[in-house]
Amino acid sequence: MTIFDAGFECLIRSQDGMFTTAQAARFCVAPRTLVRLCKAEIIDNEMRGLYRVRSMRHSDPVEAHRQLMRGVRLLYPDSAFAGVSAAIAHGMPVWGADLSRPVIRRPVDRGRGTRGVIVRRRYLPAVETDFGPVVPAANAVVEVAVDHGIQQGLVSCDFALHHELFTMDHLNDAVDLVRDWPNGSRALSMASFTDWRMESVLESRGRFLCLTHNIPVTPQVEIHDSKGRLVARVDLLVTGTRVVIEFDGKLKYASGSPEVLWAEKNREDALRALGYVVVRLTWADVENPRRAIARIRRALAIAA
Repeated sequence: MTIFDAGFECLIRSQDGMFTTAQAARFCVAPRTLVRLCKAEIIDNEMRGLYRVRSMRHSDPVEAHRQLMRGVRLLYPDSAFAGVSAAIAHGMPVWGADLSRPVIRRPVDRGRGTRGVIVRRRYLPAVETDFGPVVPAANAVVEVAVDHGIQQGLVSCDFALHHELFTMDHLNDAVDLVRDWPNGSRALSMASFTDWRMESVLESRGRFLCLTHNIPVTPQVEIHDSKGRLVARVDLLVTGTRVVIEFDGKLKYASGSPEVLWAEKNREDALRALGYVVVRLTWADVENPRRAIARIRRALAIAA
């Protein structure tokens, strides 16, 4: 990047490619220069008073959102991140949520949405993270559910409970605070579906799919052979049956070595030898609920 004075560029790099109009003015960069650079697509005016160097923009949506959060902190030092932004700040995964605008809470009389950022009224004390003040983790997942949907909140909530970021008591208290909000019922429903035993976003989504189609499942079941030896710990077992549901989303992150694949084949063969029917679901399957449920129901018919 060679756009501005070296000192200003050093500041921008330290801010992950973000800078404010006030910072530009301090380095005597005229407003017309910023307009010219925007027209040349060298910088982007992300919101009033905030710019991002285009060549430094992150391609990953979550990283790009974190980048915007760093910029928003420059504009609103009295803010606390909320909703999906708070979930990201707490290190939770997010799925299916709009990441185009950070969400903040400020000491203002009423909330407002502006281009590039959602500003809401502060309603509870914040906690400190690497991104500065944010709403507590339980309140963050509740707000994700309210803003984006039950399943969107669920994947973050399952992760947080699994990693002990909060307890069910904390979650229930957070749900009580939003019970009368518009879409507050989403948070109440999310809390009824959540399970700390879920180990990935795909598992959370798969379990949600089963439960909403009246297929009861039990997570992380250990299956033993006739001599009591552990054969496998399976992602989901359809309750009261010999149908196992496994999720392949994690396999794409594995090494792919022949040893790993062979061990997985032997594990599945051992389950089948004990009379279990194994259904493997991928991201594509979960994105097509009709197909996924049909596969599970066929397996149930075979196992009956």
